[in-house]
This record gives sequence, C-alpha cells and structure tokens, in this order.
Amino acid sequence: MKQQMPTKGKPMLPHKKKQQQRSLWSKKELMNYLVNHQIEAPLRVITAIVAGYFLGLPLVDKFMFISNQRPDGRFEKSPWDITFLMFYICVFTALRAVVMNHMLIPLAKAAGVSKKKYQRFAEQGYSCLYYSISFSCGAYIMYHSPWYDDTTYFWRDYPVTDYDKIFKYYYLVQYAFWLQQIFVLQIEAPRKDYRELVLHHINTLLLIFFSYGCNFTRVGNAVFVYMDLPDAILALAKLLNYSLPGMVCNFTFVVMLVSWMYTRVYLYGGVIWSTFTEPDLYVPEFKLDPLNGNWFPYFVKYIILGLMLGLYILVLFWTVMIFKVLYRVVTSTAASDVRSDDEEEEEPVEPVAVGKPRENMADLTKRRAANSN
Repeated sequence: MKQQMPTKGKPMLPHKKKQQQRSLWSKKELMNYLVNHQIEAPLRVITAIVAGYFLGLPLVDKFMFISNQRPDGRFEKSPWDITFLMFYICVFTALRAVVMNHMLIPLAKAAGVSKKKYQRFAEQGYSCLYYSISFSCGAYIMYHSPWYDDTTYFWRDYPVTDYDKIFKYYYLVQYAFWLQQIFVLQIEAPRKDYRELVLHHINTLLLIFFSYGCNFTRVGNAVFVYMDLPDAILALAKLLNYSLPGMVCNFTFVVMLVSWMYTRVYLYGGVIWSTFTEPDLYVPEFKLDPLNGNWFPYFVKYIILGLMLGLYILVLFWTVMIFKVLYRVVTSTAASDVRSDDEEEEEPVEPVAVGKPRENMADLTKRRAANSN
C-alpha cells in the first residue's frame, strides 16, 4: 500500500479561490476609487442632500442638522443621529482632501518642505486645524459646565439624557470625525506603530460609542478636551519640523510635551481615578433601565474603566517615544516627528491624490528590494 503524504490542510476549491480573489479585487477597486475620488464621491452625496433640503424634501434635514428637540429647547438622542453621522463622514472626507490638496500641499511647496514630505506636512496641517477647533469648542463647553473643576459631576444626576444644542453638535461631529479616521488610517503612509494606532482608534470609537449611547457624555467631553490639546500642538510641532526646524520647532515641541504630560498623563489619569472611585459615591442607582436612559449596572463601570486604561497604556507608550525625541532635542539640533522614528519612508506623493491605500509591509519590503537591485 502506498503511504499517504500528510497534508497541511484541505486545498481550496477553484471556484472558492476565484470568489475570494474577486472579493479581494472588488475591495481593492473600491478603496482605489475612494482614494482617487475623495472630493468627487462624497461631494455628490453632500450635493444631493443639500439640494433635497432646499427643495423641501421631507426628512432630508435629519442628515444636516441634529434631531429630537424637546419643547424646552434641549435635545435628546435620536435614531436620526445615524444619518447625521453619515452626512458628516462625507463632509470630513471631502473637506480633508480639499484642504490638503488645495491649501496645505501648496503651502508646503511655498515653505520649502522636501517633496517627499508634502504628504506628511498636509496630513499634520489638517490635524492641527481640526484639533485646534475641536479643543476650542470642547474647552468652551467644559469651562461653562460644572464638571470643569469637579469630577464628581461626571456621575451626579445620572442618567443625563438631554443636551443643549452646541453640546449635541459637538459630540456628534467628534463622533463623525473619528469614524472617518478609519478611512484615513488606511490611506496614510504606513508607520511602524500602525498596530498601536489601530488599537487607539478602536479604543477611542468604543469609548465614544459607549459614552454617547449610555449617557456618559460629561466624562466624554473631558476626555476629548484632554486628548485634543496636545494633538493640536504635536501636529504644529511636526509642521515646523518639516518646514522650519530649529529653535522655534524645539520650543513648540517642549510646549507640546508640557501639555501632553498635564492633560493626557495627569488630567486624564485623574479621569480614570474618578471612574474607579466616584461612581460608587455619586451615581444614584446602578441599574439597567434603557427606557429611562439608565445603562449603568455596576459591571459597566469596569467596562468603561478597562477601555480608559487601554487608552492610557497607549498614552504611556507614546509618552516614552516623546521622551526619546526630547533626548534627541537636547543632544542634537532639531526635534523629530514623534512617530517618524517609526515611520516607513514613502516615495514622493503627487498632490493630485491625497493618500493611497495602505501598502502591506511585506509588499513594501519586496518593492524596495526590487528597486535597490
């Protein structure tokens, strides 16, 4: 009798293999289409919705404006919040491409930025603009709220199911921005800390989802503010590193470091401590009662705490990277992009297409080996 050779697994049937290839190809085609039409594709959706609004079509306003206003003028959550998010994901996609292509890449050229850094300059310029605006709005809301200097108000009066107009716009626009960042993460040039960035995005989106859906938006407002300030200054420091390295860049980096340690490490650490200790003292009752907006059985406290700690671990990871750059600032002449130590250098990107689908790291290595030969 002939001995049968062991097999590692069942061979894939030809028709299944073709289906898989077609599926992968269709996903690749879709991504390429979205990358190459970052302005046109979402703009068609935006134009259709805006035209429908001005034509008086029913329900179209639910895409553009927040919904579910009460007789007293305050707002509650609504299923129409989903359409609002979809619309503003399109807005952010088109806006990012327009700002990068027609404002920031020309600015990079005028500032004498190296051609291979045009893309990075534009990405960080857009981040600097967005985070500066979002921090300003969030800080304004927080400053005029009782939880500005008293973390117990994160939990007092739970559940708080109504918001004023500016707060609901702020929270949903932030949510839409972070949802749109999933697409951005796929088209930005690859970094060695890509996995950490993916974890950061997943963790952030889960925190936003739970905080809005389960009525923890007060603490969510604080976390947004504490995260946005150092992000804005960090992006500015990177812009200066690409265009004006030296004293001003180094000073901005030091300012970013101070803001990072104060807001992300100290203040956000205080939010985590508040989440661990204060709900037991100030939440009226731990129970699950969705009809009355109560999504806070006791175990939910530990879900929130776990997500916050996961984000804090990533903050500490990047804190180590920042001090690594600080060492270079002290021992050399210029600060570097905090993540550029761990970036894969990209070939020059033409300004006509903002971003490209993220290349598999193995394919990137093969391409570079072929180019070197």
